[in-house]
Amino acid sequence: MTEQTQTETKVFISYSWDSDDHKNNVLGLANTLRSKWGINAEIDRYVRAKPPFTPAQGWDLWMSDRIEWAEFVLIIFTETYKRRFEGKEETGKGLGASWEGTIIRNDLYNAQLRDTKFIPVVFSQSDLDYVPLVLNSRDKYILTDEKSFTELWYRLKKQNSIIQPEIKKDVSPPLPSEPVLFSPHKPPVKSLEQPTPEIEYREKVEGYVNKVPLSEPYNEISNINKINLAKIRQRIGLDTEKAKAIENAVLQLRSQRHEEYKQNLQEYQNLLKDNLETEGFLSDDILSELKELQNNLGLSDKDAEELLLYAQLEYSLKKGEWIEADETTKNLLLKVANVQQNYFNLTDFQRIPCKDIRKIDKLWTDYSKGHFGYSAQIDIWQQVNRELLDFFVALDWGYKEDRLFVYTDNFKYNRPDRPKGHLPALVLWDGGSHETRQAYIERIQKCCKDFVL
Repeated sequence: MTEQTQTETKVFISYSWDSDDHKNNVLGLANTLRSKWGINAEIDRYVRAKPPFTPAQGWDLWMSDRIEWAEFVLIIFTETYKRRFEGKEETGKGLGASWEGTIIRNDLYNAQLRDTKFIPVVFSQSDLDYVPLVLNSRDKYILTDEKSFTELWYRLKKQNSIIQPEIKKDVSPPLPSEPVLFSPHKPPVKSLEQPTPEIEYREKVEGYVNKVPLSEPYNEISNINKINLAKIRQRIGLDTEKAKAIENAVLQLRSQRHEEYKQNLQEYQNLLKDNLETEGFLSDDILSELKELQNNLGLSDKDAEELLLYAQLEYSLKKGEWIEADETTKNLLLKVANVQQNYFNLTDFQRIPCKDIRKIDKLWTDYSKGHFGYSAQIDIWQQVNRELLDFFVALDWGYKEDRLFVYTDNFKYNRPDRPKGHLPALVLWDGGSHETRQAYIERIQKCCKDFVL
């Protein structure tokens, strides 16, 4: 057999920014290709993670250059990517994936589809539906399927996946009694088959489990998904015992990944605190190094940004910088509630997770010795018998004048005589009204009910 010449494989990954989890899955794929497979894989996030954080020639030329440079382009199809690949996205959205899709379509057109460069891949079997017609006849790979992933490995490494024996010459063997179609040598990878019920069921379970961010525990499948899985079991003919074993295996793996992720979060948080304690602020160089660490630890942008805000909040409270802490608290609440504008509307407060309200309250309560924080505000709320305007007066957020109520912004100034519960307050002011402030009180009271007298 002729020995295969091994050369470095250059791979560019084209994908859309569907979500933080999706971006982290792509980053994990690129890291695996490089660190475990020895493949020179490129994605945009490597560029964004180190100075100058953007290509000198601009993103449009960078994308074109990387596609031309690559020997293979892995195209990760999702519903979002397909829409952008086909030029059907809203104007101004998804410009990167749309631009890459345009370049790839043009290359396919010029080659009249006679190429092996562009490879459609998906993270889930259900995403195969989003591979467009122009690429649908090609071999497609499911990255979460071990067999399919292995076949992709052979292709990218440019290695034979089976051993083709040499034809023995000048031999006239007797005919076998029965025709033998295949060599007895077992190839390292079996040919593609239809997914087994076990594989299909596992993909469904993983799909439900992976919807929850890794920062959150997931120890039991929800009742709704249990009903869905029972219907799926009946449809594919999988017995209950096998299904339960698959569920337990998926949940156990998810639990392990959650614990590892928690440890990475803690490591990142400790480094944030150490740098703030040492320097008093985070320089651009430190932020760049933290960004690289975030990528190496596999942390989502949302989690890293929240940890940064929590570290800044605790540092400000520890110094007694109450105004600075109040501003950080507002930014943190907007982040955890995923509010895009710079203020809360009437329904936005319900989106703040209770765990974050309690965590923020504990920081304020501990460092102010009970003078500030949500627990202090709830205490005042009880004392004024839940009268909204009396509550505002007690916190020095305004005063009554005849039949009117006048809001003040005393919380923006350093004053030694702030009353109990005066802070945090900034989150209520921009875009606020009586109704939004009432919604604020109701939310913190519900989340901190253990502290209500």
